[in-house]
Amino acid sequence: MSTEITVEESEFSQLVNIEPQYDSMRISNSLGVEIDADAFIEHLRKIEGMDRIRRLIINYNSTLTNLNVLCTLSELRILHIYGQNIKTFEGIEWFDKGEYILIETIRNKQRDISRISKTQVKSIDLFVERLEDLSAIADCRSLTKLDLNRSMEVDFTQWRGVPFEFIGFRKGKFKELGNIAAIPDLKEIYVLGCRSLERFTGDNSSITRIIVDGCKKLDLRTLKTFEKIETLIVNSCPNEMNLCELTELKFVKHIDFILCNVQVDLVELKSYFPNLESLHVSRMKKEYGIQLKQLNPDIEITGNSFRLE
Repeated sequence: MSTEITVEESEFSQLVNIEPQYDSMRISNSLGVEIDADAFIEHLRKIEGMDRIRRLIINYNSTLTNLNVLCTLSELRILHIYGQNIKTFEGIEWFDKGEYILIETIRNKQRDISRISKTQVKSIDLFVERLEDLSAIADCRSLTKLDLNRSMEVDFTQWRGVPFEFIGFRKGKFKELGNIAAIPDLKEIYVLGCRSLERFTGDNSSITRIIVDGCKKLDLRTLKTFEKIETLIVNSCPNEMNLCELTELKFVKHIDFILCNVQVDLVELKSYFPNLESLHVSRMKKEYGIQLKQLNPDIEITGNSFRLE
């Protein structure tokens, strides 16, 4: 378990060393006193034990305007940036052993993250404040995992050169999401709480696994744009649909519809989904599931209260 030490900016001279039990540091300014950032950094350079710090949190009330403090943390792996005074990511290049960055500077729309590509980090959790944030990601040539929070619509073609393996969307502000196949190596996405999302569009055939949750306006029939999907999990998306409206999904193996208004006809499912191995519809009645199982003996059929193998 990580043990955290808090460094109060206005009292930084009181910090004389980092005890062995600390591997996490929080930089805070509870008094709101502006400091000499250069003097602060020079003091940290002299502190014994700074090489033990693996995680740094720049608190929302920090007066730091850039990331030059990272030059004092040679073994840093995890970086959380909340600072409301951050203007640029100057100094991010010192995060050369970084594994993960969280950027959550909510309401700080002035900050510029364009230098984010100067680090080799593989995982970023980004609360989007400006359209330019999305453009900055395009130059991240080591990034494999991205969580986007409160993002506007994404142009996936600009990320064609990023080696993504996973992208997540939370509370996105877009009505449409699509053409994800512009990133050919991307195989997995999730879309959570995107209440404005109405449809998936374009070519999404590169994706093999998707989780969709809480997208209240989504036309579920547009899931057919994920032609090579293997695992499809949908939760709490209330628009009505019949499963047979997704017949383009010839590669799908596992389908879950949880708390959705999805109907399933009494049919031989493999005539529509030749690779299907399991189907879960949470609101399906057991009696209906038994009939469906009789027509599909080699498919696992489940509901909230039964499992037919």
